[in-house]
Parts: sequence; structure tokens; C-alpha cells
Amino acid sequence: MKLNTHTIKNNFFRIIILSDTHSYLNPLIYNLINKDDYVIHAGDILDHEILTNIKLMSKKLYAVNGNNDDYTELNDVEIITTSIGNIVVTHGHKHYPDYHDSLRRAYPEALIIVYGHTHHHTLDMTKKPYIVNPGAAGKTRTQGGASCIILSNSSNGFNLELKKFNLNQ
Repeated sequence: MKLNTHTIKNNFFRIIILSDTHSYLNPLIYNLINKDDYVIHAGDILDHEILTNIKLMSKKLYAVNGNNDDYTELNDVEIITTSIGNIVVTHGHKHYPDYHDSLRRAYPEALIIVYGHTHHHTLDMTKKPYIVNPGAAGKTRTQGGASCIILSNSSNGFNLELKKFNLNQ
């Protein structure tokens, strides 16, 4: 399988990582995105308008098909080369049941592997490649509220921050 590779040339950047919108992106997550941000959507989009809106609001969108998507312009896996290392994006449903072990075996050269599918947010920093799942950014099985992850790289190094919005927000 040939993988697409993209490059973020900026040394300092911010990436909003989301997944599992299932036809609805929480407005509080939309509000986090600005024109200088990159956005990763790890699949189960279900409404192409979400992609269109993110493209208009951000610097660049990287998205993959989820098990509920069939967008011809999207692949199942994307690789983003950055100054900190490679970020692999996949929905992850093909790596059940041992997602983290399976993903690490499949993409050992990555710094970070982003996946969705489970609707459970996680930041597994126990060993490289680091595994992150932003949880669900819509309103389907959000485990108490929509969530996303912000990856930022600055002169102090890179940082991963989970943003969780409870149901009352």
C-alpha cells in the first residue's frame, strides 16, 4: 500500500486533532480552530460539509476515511512529516483488539500515531511511537462530552493537550 506523505515546513505549529464527528462537530471545537492551525480528522466524518468548513477555517486539513466513510478523495492512512517527527493518521478500526500494540507494530518509525474509532480519548506516552486518540468530537458516544487534542510545537518542544467539553458546555 502506497502511503501519502505531507510536510509541515513550519518549525512551530499547532494541530487540532479530532475524530468521530458522525455528522456533527461540536461548536466549541470549531471555535478552537484558527487560520494558522493545521487540523487532523481521524475519520468517521459522515458529513462532507464538516471537511469543507474546516478547510475554510484552517491552514490545512489532513483527514482519513473511517469505517463509516467512503470519501474517494480520502485515504485510509496519511503521514505528516514535521520538524519533530512523523505523524501517522488512521481511523484505527483495522487494529482491533490490541490497538496500541498493533499500531506500534504497523508504524514503528512514527513519532505519533493518531487514531479514532473507539470514541475514548487517550494520550499513551509510555513509549514511542506515542499513541493518541482524541475521542469523539461530535455528540455520538462522547463519554461525557466532545473532545479533541491540541498538538503544539514551540521553542520549548512539543506538547499534547486534551480538551474535553462536558455535556453542559
